[in-house]
Amino acid sequence: MFYQHFRQNEVGRDFVIGDLHGMYDLLMSLLASAGFDREKDRCFSCGDLIDRGPASEKCLSLMDEPWFHCVRGNHEQCMIDTVRHPSSREIAKWVLCGGDWHLQVSSEKMNRYADRASEQPVLISVDLPGGRMAAICHAEYPLLAWDPEKIESDPDLVWAMQWSRSRIQSGDESAVKGIDHIFCGHTIVDQPVTLGNTHFIDTGGFESNNLTLLCLSELAE
Repeated sequence: MFYQHFRQNEVGRDFVIGDLHGMYDLLMSLLASAGFDREKDRCFSCGDLIDRGPASEKCLSLMDEPWFHCVRGNHEQCMIDTVRHPSSREIAKWVLCGGDWHLQVSSEKMNRYADRASEQPVLISVDLPGGRMAAICHAEYPLLAWDPEKIESDPDLVWAMQWSRSRIQSGDESAVKGIDHIFCGHTIVDQPVTLGNTHFIDTGGFESNNLTLLCLSELAE
């Protein structure tokens, strides 16, 4: 799946989080502090559930929770590629990115994790109150207008959504037309950074112990 759309949450609140990177307990603490209701609320993730932090497998288990929805980050993509096409080069590349935890996990479990991660979309959109809409991707949205079909048909644009840092590195403040807000992770920032209508919210929780959790339902119009 490339793209998944969610209708407005009529019974509870919607939240978005930056890159988890194995920080399962930190997420649980933040959700508890926010009074998160698993029966009514939803949590959307910018991806990179795994690597670097202490609890990658626990974070992967979130993909099976009905209240949790994530995009596929570049670390999940590394896992999928390594598990499906194992080679010393791919394994070394992933280990350097913090994927050494998988060396202690059975091949059977890793295949299940890779299959489940490959089912996650690269792009999510969520309807908000007032007829607005927010999008979530991992690295950056690569166009100046909302056009998921165009991105899906171009492998380079799909790659950019998981890997690119060009927008934040150049300080591009152009607003993406046709969408109200876009939330991205991937590039670590001290505090959330907004460029145009794109918000970069990976505050490096695995190092800083500061995971960004924002309430989509309370975004200003």
